[in-house]
Amino acid sequence: MKWKWILLALASLLLLVWAFAQTPSATPVDLTKLIPPGPLLYLEAKDFGGLLRDWNASQEKQVWLGSDNFQVFSRSRLYLKLEQAQTEFAAAAGLPPNMDLLANAAGGQTALAIYDIGKLEFLYVTRMPSDRFAGGALWKSRGNYQPRQSGGIDYYIKTDPASRRVAGFSVAKDYVVLATREDLLASALSLISGQAGSSVTSEPWFDRAVKEAKSPGELRMVMNFDKLSKSPHFRSYWIQQNITELKQYTAAISDAVRASGELRENRILLRGAEIVADWNESAVSEITRLAPASAGVYRAWASPTTEQAFELIRRKLLEPRPESQSPSKTAPNVALSDGAVGSETDLETKIDEPPLQTGDQPAGAELRKLLDTVKLSAMLNVGASRVQTDGVFVGTDSGVALLAESNWNSTAVRDAVAAAISKLLSIDQAGIRWAERRAGANAYSELESLAPFAIAANGRMLVLANRRELLEAMLAGLSSQPVGPGARYAAAYRHSRELPNFVKMMRLIDNPLNKESSQDAAEPAFFSGNMASLGRTLTRVDSESIAVHDTGAIVTQNLVYKLK
Repeated sequence: MKWKWILLALASLLLLVWAFAQTPSATPVDLTKLIPPGPLLYLEAKDFGGLLRDWNASQEKQVWLGSDNFQVFSRSRLYLKLEQAQTEFAAAAGLPPNMDLLANAAGGQTALAIYDIGKLEFLYVTRMPSDRFAGGALWKSRGNYQPRQSGGIDYYIKTDPASRRVAGFSVAKDYVVLATREDLLASALSLISGQAGSSVTSEPWFDRAVKEAKSPGELRMVMNFDKLSKSPHFRSYWIQQNITELKQYTAAISDAVRASGELRENRILLRGAEIVADWNESAVSEITRLAPASAGVYRAWASPTTEQAFELIRRKLLEPRPESQSPSKTAPNVALSDGAVGSETDLETKIDEPPLQTGDQPAGAELRKLLDTVKLSAMLNVGASRVQTDGVFVGTDSGVALLAESNWNSTAVRDAVAAAISKLLSIDQAGIRWAERRAGANAYSELESLAPFAIAANGRMLVLANRRELLEAMLAGLSSQPVGPGARYAAAYRHSRELPNFVKMMRLIDNPLNKESSQDAAEPAFFSGNMASLGRTLTRVDSESIAVHDTGAIVTQNLVYKLK
């Protein structure tokens, strides 16, 4: 009887070992050690299959696929190039690389390394039970591939003779490996088998980025900016169009996590050469308390220059206007004439004398001189939209706050602002008069003219706004305490509050410009159609905020997306 119990225990232990052998361990492994060196971009997900299922079941996917934004994207050059590449890979693989194939190859812990953006050369490694992958179409089509080995592990490779696209895959030790370059596939299998070889972890840019980051999020991305900035495809399709600014960084790493009621993304950018950190981050926490809850957007900077402060005031308050005209999509008209150039009146134009200089200074010159005498610690810009009393038009309110290292001279500030406004609206300050007002414990001055303007100098804080109500809301923040450790840059956008007004405003702007022929399919208006539909896709997002910290060598960006 005793031997029966021993045999039963051994059988149970054997069954337990077999069961663990059939299912990948839930303990995360370091997939970076299986990735050959040289990628431009590395992505890793803790549970890629789970993320894919969440995306397929999400409301955002369904809304976006039916939106104007997707329709415009589906006709874009980028989409057509990706569609062409998909067709070429389908010819190479023998089956379409669609969502069914992706679902079959989407395991738990997953890594994707991209080595060439233009050629779409990548390596994909995911943890998945081998019997699950064996039930898919790709494994069943292995008879059409050339069988080979690397590190004692079988893999299958196929090349499309027309496009020279390569498709390869392998299943080993509960890893599914896909690649579009045979050497990447062979190198990864060699590392999986335990053979000696270098991986991406041996590259300095990758090693430094991973060490600077905290624990990985649900989704991690590591970028080699040295190589990416030189890629013509990255330069063409990078939506931020700030390649010149990115050249100072060698690498970046980003981790995204989902929490209760919010999404968080933490980014770290590594500079190639350290710069002197001569900014005051604590001043940003002091000035952001002036951003009222009614504001749709605010941005704050630490230690701005005089030029930056003056340009912000000029663009937002003194002379608000578009920075540049939208590019025309219509070819210029050709004027056919008798070839005569000019007229007899041009004979009176003197070409041997310079134009008469009147000596008038540009608007805001006095304010610019005043700012040159002050050292600024922080700067804040606040914006909000509101429907006008007529219920048709939407107006925008703007406010600017400047925190100086010393107290402001309120009289000098008012005179400088009055001089700037007089050049724009009046002659020699005729009709420029200030009215003194109060909002609780705070005093301010309001301009009595057709152009609304209010200003308050409270110690080291100077606040300017184009609407009295906004100025009062900003001054109310002076009674609150600074929150947080500060930042070099901080910003927030309240999406759910601003989207309806944005759509209403842009419809009024876009509609007069719609002149398409009824015979042609109308292209969605860019703002009220394309961008508005993208905003409606993200209707679950209530607000977004970012805080940037900079040590001179490392830039940290913390983003929070609040959900409704």
